[in-house]
Amino acid sequence: MADSKKYIREDNPLPNDMEVRSSSDNPPGLSDELLNIAFNFLNQACFLTDSNLIILRSNKAGDLLLSNNSDSACGKSMQDFIIFRNAGSAEELLKLVKNLSGALSISGQSAVSARHLKIDISSIILHSEVYYLFQVIPISSQTTETIGIGLGISTMSDEKTLLASDFQEFTQTYAENGFLRTIIDSLPHPFYVTEAVTHKPLLKNLAAIKFESTLEFVHCFMNEKPENCIGNPGSCALSMVNSSTTPVRIEHEFVSKTGENRIHEVFAYPVFNSHGSMQYIIQYSIDITERKRTEIEISEYQSALNNLLNNLPGMAFRCLNEANWTMEYVSPGCKKLTGFSAKELINNKKIHFGDLMLEADRKSVWNEIQNAISRQRPYKVEYRIVTKNGITKWVLEQGRGVFDQIGNLIRLEGMVTDITEGKNAELQLKNELSINQSLAIIGLELLKDDVKPERVANMVQYYSRLFTGSDFSILITPSSVEQGSFLYCYEDKDDGNLSKRVKKHEQKDESPESLIDTLLKSQHPERINESGIKLKIPCVTRGEMTVDKLLSVPAFINNEYAGLIILAGAKNDYTKEMEGVVQRFINMFALYAFRLKAEESLQLAKQKAEESDRLKSLFLSNMSHEIRTPMNAIIGFAEMLQDRELKIDEKDRFLDVIIKSGDNLLRLINDIIDISRIEAGQLKIIYSDCYLNELFADFEISFNRELSRLRKDHLTLYVQPGNSDTDFAVYTDPVRLRQIITNLVGNAIKFTDEGFVEIGYRIKGDKIEFYVRDSGIGIPADHQRLIFERFGQVKEAASRNLSGTGLGLTISKNLVEMLGGRMWLDSFPGEGSTFWFTIPLRFGRHRLNAAQESDETPQPKLDLTGKCFLVVEDVDTNYFYISSLLGKLNGKVIRATNGIKAIEMTKNDPSIHMVLMDIELPVMDGYTATREIKKIRPELPVIAQTAFAMMGERERSQEAGCDDYISKPIRKEVLLEIISRFI
Repeated sequence: MADSKKYIREDNPLPNDMEVRSSSDNPPGLSDELLNIAFNFLNQACFLTDSNLIILRSNKAGDLLLSNNSDSACGKSMQDFIIFRNAGSAEELLKLVKNLSGALSISGQSAVSARHLKIDISSIILHSEVYYLFQVIPISSQTTETIGIGLGISTMSDEKTLLASDFQEFTQTYAENGFLRTIIDSLPHPFYVTEAVTHKPLLKNLAAIKFESTLEFVHCFMNEKPENCIGNPGSCALSMVNSSTTPVRIEHEFVSKTGENRIHEVFAYPVFNSHGSMQYIIQYSIDITERKRTEIEISEYQSALNNLLNNLPGMAFRCLNEANWTMEYVSPGCKKLTGFSAKELINNKKIHFGDLMLEADRKSVWNEIQNAISRQRPYKVEYRIVTKNGITKWVLEQGRGVFDQIGNLIRLEGMVTDITEGKNAELQLKNELSINQSLAIIGLELLKDDVKPERVANMVQYYSRLFTGSDFSILITPSSVEQGSFLYCYEDKDDGNLSKRVKKHEQKDESPESLIDTLLKSQHPERINESGIKLKIPCVTRGEMTVDKLLSVPAFINNEYAGLIILAGAKNDYTKEMEGVVQRFINMFALYAFRLKAEESLQLAKQKAEESDRLKSLFLSNMSHEIRTPMNAIIGFAEMLQDRELKIDEKDRFLDVIIKSGDNLLRLINDIIDISRIEAGQLKIIYSDCYLNELFADFEISFNRELSRLRKDHLTLYVQPGNSDTDFAVYTDPVRLRQIITNLVGNAIKFTDEGFVEIGYRIKGDKIEFYVRDSGIGIPADHQRLIFERFGQVKEAASRNLSGTGLGLTISKNLVEMLGGRMWLDSFPGEGSTFWFTIPLRFGRHRLNAAQESDETPQPKLDLTGKCFLVVEDVDTNYFYISSLLGKLNGKVIRATNGIKAIEMTKNDPSIHMVLMDIELPVMDGYTATREIKKIRPELPVIAQTAFAMMGERERSQEAGCDDYISKPIRKEVLLEIISRFI
């Protein structure tokens, strides 16, 4: 077969005509004009294709069906315009058509308008060439009248009048032209050309002849018969054309000889001569029996579908895939769902459907739908809409994309249903589950042995705020020590959980009852859904605070007030449901408070001394403040000793400060360990000579160093001795006196940012009065008693967060009293403080006399030549110190790092004269090793050296067989004195 492209003419002067081959290629006797007339006579949409289904020609009905013209249709495949149900691909359609014997009827859908179609296909073979005739019929009656019947009538009326001379030429050519006759005979429907007056048939196709041979009689289906009806259905159409001289359409029921009823749609067209008289009538009938049945089925289906859609709890839709979700169709259920009618929603006449969506949900809905249709999958998405009446509803949208034959998205279709009731139930269930989980978390916390009130209060407030949408909360509960005398207030803040103990809020007789008074007295929850509520809570602020909306919920255990939670700042009004949720949480705290009260009652039943010792042991482990000053002196002056440019006298002075600070630190550590015995009177005061001016000179060096370390060099340190004698001495405990003054000056530096710190003393009668004065923040009068209590500190929010255990002043006050004096203070907020204390005046010995006495009895230098010492020590630095010390005295030093090696060495080396035994050793401790050594060499001196400074350690060493005891750090003089006694 020739290439179909040859059939297409580049320049087509007749846009409604299909290009045909040149006259040399045309079938014999076939002209362009005759082919055009033949095709345009047909009321149905017709397409003539070659063997590859490439369109060669289409009539006017076909062009309009495709919303196209013959120029653009010709040369394209039928599958470009029609989706064939029985053949998804071009290959399947070609295979189906090429196996065609006679006529074939299949269904399809327009790719242009989505109309459902019936397609009749006939094959035409001429001169060994194969052609196919496609006749396309819309299956909807409404569509058919618009596209099929209407086109046929309008075609005849819009074109120039068909003259009889032209038609004569056509009929003659028809008889002579085999190609045209083949086309007409290929039509599956009866086709006639009759004389206008006599109704004599001049031309019939094969379908007409076959139709007449089976016809028994005809029924007319016309409800309104024309005036010129002759009562003969067989010639009704011809008679009507004669009368009206216009094209007509009628429906007849034909009954075959076999009794089969078929409904035909009959068309008749007039043909006029050159004088304007009608000369011929063209009649064409189409069997529409199946179409009628389909129309009935569609009507019934549509009715059932409408009933179904009306009763569905939602809205069926068809919309465009764009931001507004423009609706092309919505079911009547849209009114109940959205409050808007279908007319208001379709094509955005009143409102965009997208505008109904809650703004917070729009982006997620868009993303989820686009993700699904990009993969050509159905989607399911939940979101919220706001109805015409302003009601928010939860909806479920289930849909899919509708795509064309090549996969392009055309539209979306699906169903939107109201799931508000189920969603609310689901959310309520989730909320209840979340509440129960939160209560369980608090319950687990309450089961812990070390649970703290602050922790429980924080959790109760957190969950109460979470489930009510509040931005402020506070929980108040009475003190468990004395019911109603104090309030404990817990705040939930971003910088941590704060606990404040405040005095009981009492209403003044002359003042009206405040809101906090009302809330504290109320036996029931209080909800105030108003703005600008004034509230003054004594444990939060000194003045009034303003909140919007407030909820107060009290808790009671055994009809006894157990606490109150106050919430405020919610965006929405507080409800009864919220009140119930908060009640459950505050009840958890009330249960804990009840348990805590019972536990505290049991603890209070214990002896006060045991409780006091436990608290002291707990807090003394963290008393870093009391040891910082001597440690600073040791480290600071040790670093300064590395300076090679220091003078000899400066080095001696620094070494002296280091040694003294080390002694003070050691004694202070012992004091911290023994502080628990102060109240029991077990702490011993060791009296000796104390050179006050020398002590104050040391203070000047140490405290100036401390000011530099704390970057407070701008403060001025004044040292005011009360006696000008350099060697002025008093008989007291120098370590305790240093500890007292160190604590007081340390506090003064800590709480002073500008100005000065002054220390001094003066003699008043039989007492020495010491003072430490500063220009710091001062202490309010109502807190001055508190600071001398154990662990008592003044913490003003307006000051600063300063470290400290709160034991310093307590220790100092107790030490002063043990020295026979007393301590007090004068202080004013913002002006500074002065701490005073006295001790009895007892003069010590003059330094010069002591030196003379010492000179009179000089001590000979110890010589350890020929003596061997076994040092049992696992720490290298400790061994290095002892070996260096003894080595300078000509002693021989050997080492064992554990108890077992020490036993072996004493057993195998008889030259050992003394064992210096550490107690804390690996493998075997020093006490066990000493017992074994004494079994081997009972006469060998064993000196215990230990870092344990607790009382009773000397007794333990003696029980193990040690001959003497020395505690670390080991002083040179003490060690040599012990050695001299045993060597």
